[in-house]
Amino acid sequence: MQILPRRARSALSLCVALFAAAGAAHAEWPERPIKLIVPYVAGSGPDVVLRPIADALGRELGQPVIVDNRGGAGGIVGTQALAASRPDGYTIGFGNLVTLAINKSMYSKLPYDPQLSLAPISLAISNALVLIARNDFPAGNVQELIGYARAHPGKVSVGSLGVGSSAHLAGEMLKSETGTTMLHVPYKSGQQAVVDISGGQLDVMIDNVAGVLPFIRSGQVKVLGATSLARVPVLPDVPTVDESALKGFEVVSWGGIVAPAGTPRPIIDKLNAAVAKALKDPAVLKLNETLSVDATPSTPEQFASLIAAEIPRWGAMVKRSGASAD
Repeated sequence: MQILPRRARSALSLCVALFAAAGAAHAEWPERPIKLIVPYVAGSGPDVVLRPIADALGRELGQPVIVDNRGGAGGIVGTQALAASRPDGYTIGFGNLVTLAINKSMYSKLPYDPQLSLAPISLAISNALVLIARNDFPAGNVQELIGYARAHPGKVSVGSLGVGSSAHLAGEMLKSETGTTMLHVPYKSGQQAVVDISGGQLDVMIDNVAGVLPFIRSGQVKVLGATSLARVPVLPDVPTVDESALKGFEVVSWGGIVAPAGTPRPIIDKLNAAVAKALKDPAVLKLNETLSVDATPSTPEQFASLIAAEIPRWGAMVKRSGASAD
């Protein structure tokens, strides 16, 4: 048997010690509060859904998970900040259809790469979007909206949560597939847009159910249709765009928890297990049922596969619609 020189044995012992120390550090994680970057403003649909998830996640991990809202530029501001954070498990974030798929085609110079700059942890939510209008708008459904827009080209204002958002792209798809011309009005937040609709300053908008449901239920706006193939459970009387106007029309938003690329796998695995448990928390389940949000966890690999599939799918839709954020 060959005996290693003393220097080699010392180096080997040091490596073993370092690996053991690293493993112990991962085993002890987390030892302090964790920041969850949400790339949208407080009160937005994603923020409303994520706050109870963050609370439940904190209980599972034994440390507070603090939501850090960093809205702006279609989610780019917050996502770029997340990608630039230390990959130590103490900064994680929310990534969705827009930040992880659509933006890659909407922007020619995106300051992060959805697949290289971030590490998927788990899918967390998915939900339909709805098309709403001011109460005195002369259309009561999507078919009537299309007819009115054709008769009044360029006169219908369509609000969205910024250029490149799923709502913006859904509106562009609607215009492209119906041959209509409507004026896109980007907002910094969906809340601002829905307030303007309820006040009569904006004609229509598309947004996720979570962000507009209180306004629908209070009668401040009217709802014309849903973008999913199946009707939204909390709005069972509202027809989908697919069944009422455009066969095959579907836009469903999804999102999950991600971390900076390079985050150690043991931490990713702990976060993944904690997210799965957090999504079963009674408070999370109750809110998701109220807002018709589906909360189904995934493995990191399944989430990565979804992102990889959605980037080219939405790239083709962006090209077809002619939408661009540049």
